[in-house]
Amino acid sequence: MSGFEPIVSACKYLLYNCPEAEEHLAYLNSRIGADAQEKFEFGYFPGSDKINLLIPLVGQETLTSLGLMQRKEYQDSVSASRVTISYFEYHQLIMPYKDLYGNVIGLVGRSLLADEERKQLTVQAKYKNTSFSKGNHMFGLFEAKQSILENDMVYVVEGQFDVIKCFERGIKNVVAIGSSNLTFHQLSLLCRYTKNICLLLDNDEAGDSGRKKIYDKYSQYANIINKFRIPKGYKDIDEYLKENSFDQLNALF
Repeated sequence: MSGFEPIVSACKYLLYNCPEAEEHLAYLNSRIGADAQEKFEFGYFPGSDKINLLIPLVGQETLTSLGLMQRKEYQDSVSASRVTISYFEYHQLIMPYKDLYGNVIGLVGRSLLADEERKQLTVQAKYKNTSFSKGNHMFGLFEAKQSILENDMVYVVEGQFDVIKCFERGIKNVVAIGSSNLTFHQLSLLCRYTKNICLLLDNDEAGDSGRKKIYDKYSQYANIINKFRIPKGYKDIDEYLKENSFDQLNALF
């Protein structure tokens, strides 16, 4: 065990039983159904001012050893004071990140703040994860590998929510690479299950550039399908599936 499993269980409990998590649960309910919430094990990781909700469930030592909590000392002209800082201060809706075999190798937190709010707080990213080599893993591969084998095809998307929304719509053979770049190690993992790799990257400049680079680098190793694109007007597959079915997307190509 990595040590993250107790954190996942405790944060899941807080999400559904803690009044402080109501905003995060409401957001999750607006985006994802109960079955997907259960499958991907969402949880609520308290911010610094509420971290005491989590400490009794997992222990201060565990949180500190995993880098999920730290105490800083501040000295003013009169006295010193200690402040507890939560790793997921602005990214409190969390989910586990599993490796190929289902082991939890890290946590991913999502911010509920609007883009402008994050800028004001100098919080650049919508997602924040604990330290692990993302280039050696893919979100959803553990859950998707059987379907990839059965369909002899994998859809590659960028974000975790893209994977989850596809799963909700019955598309199980889908993984997320966390960016618009596919590493050779990620390609090697996919090729264990299929040589047919369909790119469904975000509908933006980075996604277009990523599709071309992946095709140019790896088409000699696998059948890279890079012309299967999300229609204009939609940022990513998550956004597209809010209003359309996957069958409608297929029919366009």
